[in-house]
Amino acid sequence: MKKEIIPAGHSISIVVLFIIGTSLFMGLPGKSGNSSWIALLFAISLTVPLLFIYARFHVLFPARDLFDILITVFGSIFGRVVSCMYIWYALHMGALVLRNFGEFSKTVALTETPMIAPMLCIGLLCIWVVKAGIEVIGRCAKLFLLLLLAEVLFIEILAIPLKPFLDSGWSPIFADTFGSFTFPFAEIVLFMGVFSHLPAKDSAKKILLSGLLISGGVILLVSLRNLLILNPDIVQSLYFPSYVAVSRINIGDFLTRMEASSALGFVITIFIKASLCLYVASVGVAKLFKLKSYRSVVLQLGLIMVYFSRFIFKDIMEMQHFAYTIYPIYALPFQVIIPLILWICAEIKVSKSKHKQVASQQ
Repeated sequence: MKKEIIPAGHSISIVVLFIIGTSLFMGLPGKSGNSSWIALLFAISLTVPLLFIYARFHVLFPARDLFDILITVFGSIFGRVVSCMYIWYALHMGALVLRNFGEFSKTVALTETPMIAPMLCIGLLCIWVVKAGIEVIGRCAKLFLLLLLAEVLFIEILAIPLKPFLDSGWSPIFADTFGSFTFPFAEIVLFMGVFSHLPAKDSAKKILLSGLLISGGVILLVSLRNLLILNPDIVQSLYFPSYVAVSRINIGDFLTRMEASSALGFVITIFIKASLCLYVASVGVAKLFKLKSYRSVVLQLGLIMVYFSRFIFKDIMEMQHFAYTIYPIYALPFQVIIPLILWICAEIKVSKSKHKQVASQQ
């Protein structure tokens, strides 16, 4: 069977849409008020060295994905245990994304429709595209990214006075920096699950950094727009501030009701993000149980993800509390601690292997 390769442009599109994900609509932690954009810049800066570590794995272990690297470095038993943790993280993140969309539909768009209906529709689409392969996900991402960027830039032009910053001091900014770092930027750790499909040995660094800068720029623009249109206190109190901000745009009673196009951007990003989560979880299960193809478990895992998203939270308030309070601490081991340990062990293992090769040649 021919190996799937995703070109750099498609890979960057996946990274951008994955990072933007639900943060486009749910917004970011807003304790710092008008200064939240400073926290966002700090979070992007913190993510850069982390991406260098992720990219280093692609150099040390070319043509291998996250689960291959875990088993190679940590050994067959412990490597599979950690692989189970990342399979859980991918499924859990996919369920969180679907639930975000479900709560949005129930609260704003389809108030009379049972929440499970829109989540199931997106879930089935994710199952279909993941079964089609990572190349199809990449093509969809490239097309959707162009639509999303056009929509965001058009709406940004319609919203424009800057407000004072540093009005709340530095402490809330640092708190928001940590929250924005873990959600959404460091979540890109799951992209290591498709490293085996990247075209060149050193392409991961370019793809990850380009994706971070583009997505960071989009999120920064959207955050500034929300602050310009809405009061910071209002932004912090809303479940979906972007939707409310766009709904208030009215240019001469002609350009109104722009929130529909904004909602389309939300659907695009959560579709790609949930699809990548499902893909990584399916690949992980296939590697864990030595299956011939990950496609044999996509349907089962996809339905589990949809079912889990239905019962993961009691209501939207619990969802928001988890996203901004618990998730940063919960996600830190998957995003930072385990990759750091894995990187140190990988460097030692590769260094010893090179020394042995040199000694055997002598």
